[in-house]
Amino acid sequence: MRNKVLREGVLVSRRTILLALCGVPAGIGLLPRLAVAAPAVAADDPRVHVQLLTIDNGAGGLQSYAAVPATDRGQLTSIIVAHDALGLTPHFEDVARRLATAGSFAVLVPDYASRYGGTPAEPMPAHEVVGMTTWDEWLADTRSALGWLARQPRSNGKVAAIGFGLGGSALSRIMFQLNELTSGVIFYGRAPPLENVSKIAASLLLNYAGDDRLVNPQRAAFEDALKKAGVSYQAFVYEGAKHGFEDDTVSSTYSKDAAELAWERTMDFLKETTA
Repeated sequence: MRNKVLREGVLVSRRTILLALCGVPAGIGLLPRLAVAAPAVAADDPRVHVQLLTIDNGAGGLQSYAAVPATDRGQLTSIIVAHDALGLTPHFEDVARRLATAGSFAVLVPDYASRYGGTPAEPMPAHEVVGMTTWDEWLADTRSALGWLARQPRSNGKVAAIGFGLGGSALSRIMFQLNELTSGVIFYGRAPPLENVSKIAASLLLNYAGDDRLVNPQRAAFEDALKKAGVSYQAFVYEGAKHGFEDDTVSSTYSKDAAELAWERTMDFLKETTA
C-alpha cells in the first residue's frame, strides 16, 4: 500500500498525484480514447514513410515511431514529438504523419515509457506507467532521440520539438539543457523552474487552453521570465478550450476550432524558425 494514499475517502495512486503536479488535471489521463475523427493522415498514406524502431538509450532501448515524407524533399528538419500522460498512442503517430506530410520534416515520437516496458494499450495502465518516468529520464531519452536524428543522412542539422500536456511540461523543464533545439512548441505544459528560463536558447510557441486551472496560474510568471531573459516566444490562449484540446481522440476535451488554429500557428512557426 506504499504507492497509494487516501484522499477524501478514496484510494489514489501517488503517480496520479504526481501527474497532477506535473500539469495533468485530475482524470485527464484516465479519459477513454474515443475516436471522434479518422486519422488526419492514414498509416498507409502514400505521401509518408513510417517505421517502428528502437534507439539505443543505454536503458533497454527507446521504442519510437518515425515518419518522413515519401517524396524527395531534399534535406529535412528533424522534429521530436513528446507525447502526453497516456504515452505513445495512435494519436501521436498521426501527429507525426501530419507533420511529415505538411512540411520538409523528419519526425520522431519516442515512447518515454520504454524503460518501463512501453506504453500499455489501455488508458489507465498507460497513465500509471508513464507516471513512473522522471525528468532525468525524459532528458536522457530526448538526447538519445536527438542523436539518432542527427545521424540520419537526410538531416539538415536543424531540430525542433513539440510537447503536449505532460510532454510539454517535460520539454519546458529540460529545454535549457538541449541547446541543439532551434525551436519548441508547448501545448498546455506547465512552466519550468523560473531560474532556468534564462538558459533557454530555442524560440518558443506556447499554446494554452483557456480552461486549464493547473497550467494557467503559472503563465504570467513564465512569460515575465521569458521577457526578462530575452527569449523569443509567442503565446496564445484558446478561450473556452480545455487541457488536451488538440487531441481529437478524446471527445470530452477536443475543440475543433482551437485545435485547427493552434495547428496552423504551429506549422507557420516551425517553418519560420527552421527555414
